[in-house]
Amino acid sequence: MNIRAAESDDREQIRAITRDSLQSSYSLSPEQIETILEEEFDDAAITDLLDDAETTVLVVEETVDGDEVVRGFITVEVGTAATIRWLHVDPAARGEGIATALLDRVREQFSEKPIAAYILDDAVEGGEFLKGFGLKQSGHEQMLVGGEEFDVTVFAEGQSTESASEPTVAVPESVTADGADRPVDRDETVPGSEAPFFTVYTADDEEDAYGYFCSQCGGTNVSTDGLDRLECGNCGNVHLADEWDDAYL
Repeated sequence: MNIRAAESDDREQIRAITRDSLQSSYSLSPEQIETILEEEFDDAAITDLLDDAETTVLVVEETVDGDEVVRGFITVEVGTAATIRWLHVDPAARGEGIATALLDRVREQFSEKPIAAYILDDAVEGGEFLKGFGLKQSGHEQMLVGGEEFDVTVFAEGQSTESASEPTVAVPESVTADGADRPVDRDETVPGSEAPFFTVYTADDEEDAYGYFCSQCGGTNVSTDGLDRLECGNCGNVHLADEWDDAYL
């Protein structure tokens, strides 16, 4: 495994890795993926990154069948902090420690600066990986790409500003939903970005789950998707799938 500065000839491989990574590890629509690729990873955009004196782009290169192949890359904006903007690994090479090697190199290369990172909320892995390196969730922002806004979670070294461990509102024993009283399991929580979620059951036997109670706003308008992501439609409190596997990075 060889880590080196990215070069102009790496542009096609960087773009291909990004496409494969976005398709396999992000809950993004095909249109959103194309927007990111066109705005952030076309030839001109990558060339601008490579020419930017305040941005460092590193790649991991491996020998495959006698050829040197890029397996992952990282982009870092260098200012008062070394801020990771993009980190992608070829899905076919995950589990080899490529992302770990890249982050270790960034820490070594910018040892005098604090490390920060931006992770799209639509990523289904990454947050737990960064926490393993001592980075903590420090806030939420939005990134504008091609006229579309993407929600982003910011991670940084230092004290976490997460407030997800305690409910903001009182958690009732039951809630009324669809014209019926539904019991709330107040003993088990699902962490949220702002406050935890509590499972709501169809009946008192608590065998069939009905949905979730958001303890940030007190509502039950909580949607779920196939990636186990929860999102409150009233206040935006969100839970990202906590089955992230660091080995994929």
